Amino acid sequence: MRIALLQLGSRLADPEANGKVIESAYREALALGAQLVITPEMAVPGYLAEDRMWEPRLRQRVVAETERLLSLAGPVPLVVGTCSPAPSGRLWNELRWCENGNVRAIVRKRILPVYDVFDESRYFDADTGRQPLVDHLGEKVGLSICEDMWADASLVASPIHYPFDPIAELAEQGATLVLNASASPGALGSYVPPSCSAPWAVPSKLSMRRTLLSGHAAKHGIPVGYACRVGSESWLTFDGGSGLALPDGTWQTDKHFEEGIVMVDSKVQGRPWPAEPSEGAYLRRALGMGLKENLAKQGLEGVVIGLSGGIDSAVVAAVAAENLDPRRVLGVALPTRFTSSESLALAEEQARATGIYFLTVSADAPFEGADQSLRAIFPERSFGLTDENIQSRARGMLLMGLTSEPDVHRMLGTSRVAVLNTGNKSEAATGYFTLYGDGIGAFGILGDCLKARVFALARELGTVPKGVLERKPTAELRPNQTDEASLMPYVQLDAILGALLEAQRQEETLSDDLAFFLEGEALAQARAALPRILRLLRSSEFKRRQLPFALKVSPWAFGRGRRIPLTAV
Repeated sequence: MRIALLQLGSRLADPEANGKVIESAYREALALGAQLVITPEMAVPGYLAEDRMWEPRLRQRVVAETERLLSLAGPVPLVVGTCSPAPSGRLWNELRWCENGNVRAIVRKRILPVYDVFDESRYFDADTGRQPLVDHLGEKVGLSICEDMWADASLVASPIHYPFDPIAELAEQGATLVLNASASPGALGSYVPPSCSAPWAVPSKLSMRRTLLSGHAAKHGIPVGYACRVGSESWLTFDGGSGLALPDGTWQTDKHFEEGIVMVDSKVQGRPWPAEPSEGAYLRRALGMGLKENLAKQGLEGVVIGLSGGIDSAVVAAVAAENLDPRRVLGVALPTRFTSSESLALAEEQARATGIYFLTVSADAPFEGADQSLRAIFPERSFGLTDENIQSRARGMLLMGLTSEPDVHRMLGTSRVAVLNTGNKSEAATGYFTLYGDGIGAFGILGDCLKARVFALARELGTVPKGVLERKPTAELRPNQTDEASLMPYVQLDAILGALLEAQRQEETLSDDLAFFLEGEALAQARAALPRILRLLRSSEFKRRQLPFALKVSPWAFGRGRRIPLTAV
């Protein structure tokens, strides 16, 4: 059977626009010889419009657009992901098998995830009954939706265990083919330093899906198809990866981060599973897609980036230039009296390398004004942390000011301009940033990337100057300042944070866990620093709450998926 897996994006709460995309893809699939067409999960309303799903008018529009798609379906079935009202007042997350203008079957999601970023029981009811098989071209087709595939404890290393396995039940009913419609966010695994490994490290989402799909296919002796959405919604990035797993361990197709029709055939030999991309290559595509789609969906067209001459801002500028028109990107150097000539030169070099606009705006004047105001009431005050924070906030104030400046609008050709945050996860974890200073921005490209991954992305991009790559990170808020002197070497810090935050290792085991990543003096220093890093992590929770949202690319990110009360840190 030739099956068209529609690897589509969506616009949240815009069923009419999504329906037009589905209609066009269905017709294209027919021209390609498809004998069955299936969309991703919730393709009509988009996954997931959150509390907009309570709006009566939106629910009515979803039902109407689903009915319209039903009327278009001919003898080649269209299995469409949508939702409908449930008796409880919530919704059913469902697939509708549409054929010859009729609904042959409705299959509803049975397992609702309520971990990490997911909170599906807020919006949906789980169907407690077994789902019907559909006879089609000699196959008994079993349909499932996203999390229904993640319930086999032998295939999923998770502390959450479900009471039944929907895929096994479909196989027991006699399914000869299983298709899964998903909206599964992508992510790298927990951070592991190069050339290291740990038995407790969390694998990437790509690796997990391979284990699941090939495991179900081999265990039940039937092909298992997977249709997943692509695109980005707020902090989530969906990488697609639709394809067909065969019982012999082979796989058909390999398409990520792009919309399209993935054609598979249940009777055709597959090929070995492809190798995973490098971390830098994955981040380049995921973060680029997330930036581009978030700006478009929020109605933003131009960006302003503070260029410090350091690695983080250089990478943000490079990603922005690659995924937007460089003429819509403005890089800004914001020197104070402590800024070195090297920083200014590297910032300008980065702008030239990426073809973006560049300005130098002095942040020393507002810093000096604030200093004079404070000296008027505290004549004997001396330079300290207050002055460092004022410099950072002066820079933030100027960056925000540029977003509404008419001359900047003329330069970028749009008035829809926002600041991009340039902070990374290592800084966010330890509170090593200034609220309302370098903590500003519409959202953060690197906010879920530890420093080591920022460097991996920089090397992958190829447009970050050598001088930036080789320079010691510094905020230059006082003479001779370096980040690693203020914190600790990033090699050690990222080893701690990779185990603690991303692999969710317990504090009691951290000292032993670090031996998988470090040795000798570096290991001793990291172990000695553990109490301080844990203290910084807890005490900066209130600061992280005020950071812009970050694109999620790790198993465990700050924000929606990590809910720590401010009063229980």
